[in-house]
Amino acid sequence: MTEQEERLVGEALRAYPLEGAEVRFIRHNENITCRVTVGRESYALRIHAPVEGVFLALLEQAPSEELMRGEIRLLLHLAEHAPFPVQRPVKNRVGEYITLLAGDIPAQLLQWLPGEEMKREGLGQYAEELGTLAAQIDHAAQGFTGERLRYDQDLVKRMQAELEKAAGLGHLLDKHCALCIRVLDEVGRIMTELDGRPGSRCLIHADLGAGNLLKTPIGLAPIDFSLSGYGHRAQECGMAAFNFQEPEQREQVRRSYEAAGGVEIPRHHLDAFGAFSILLFLSAQHDKVWREDWFREAMARWCETEFARVVE
Repeated sequence: MTEQEERLVGEALRAYPLEGAEVRFIRHNENITCRVTVGRESYALRIHAPVEGVFLALLEQAPSEELMRGEIRLLLHLAEHAPFPVQRPVKNRVGEYITLLAGDIPAQLLQWLPGEEMKREGLGQYAEELGTLAAQIDHAAQGFTGERLRYDQDLVKRMQAELEKAAGLGHLLDKHCALCIRVLDEVGRIMTELDGRPGSRCLIHADLGAGNLLKTPIGLAPIDFSLSGYGHRAQECGMAAFNFQEPEQREQVRRSYEAAGGVEIPRHHLDAFGAFSILLFLSAQHDKVWREDWFREAMARWCETEFARVVE
């Protein structure tokens, strides 16, 4: 960990009765995440301090503390209704689920879920199960009304503005930016169409990648609901499906989501929201990744395949 990360982790841990805790750093993206172990008990510590280059203001239209409180309420709701294991929040020394660090940085402590961490290269065999899990999250979250992120047309407009900014900074080629704007125009059109259909919107996890999945004795379990919010069923299905490169695996996600969710997800909607997931990453992190060779190569590939498919 960096000196700043160590300082924040130390400050957060002092708020909990965890004397003699061992800390293992896991990752730092939108949150600093660590595993904290005391004896036989383990916890997940999450501190909302986005790594440099990640632009979460694009998504977060409410204060970070309010969003984290909404996430905690969601976890408590899911713990009572979900068929999969859920990380339960842990209160600090003064009986609060949120600990505010210096600078009003919110932190939370969650129970550690026993299970095997999913590796990206091993995710392929779980395509069908992932589609089912995505639908189960929707069902389990029904009735929840707390503050969460909002995946809507306003977000699409903010993404378009951010991509135009990226092109102006030289982070994107103008021709690539123009194609991205067209894709988001189509996503916005689909959102408007779906908003006219009762029951198309729901609470979505929005980040069901390998890093946020555990293999447990009773099946896959989702973790890290920090990007969860109100979106569309087709969005959750499309974003989950685009964890996979193979068309058949994406189809497995779509078919299993339809079967478990009782809804139809048109293939075009799957493709559009899959492309949306890439553009959301690009909008939020272009300042961090634009110099990377892999990114330039990936951008050209996405434009020729995933993005072109949506607007052709």
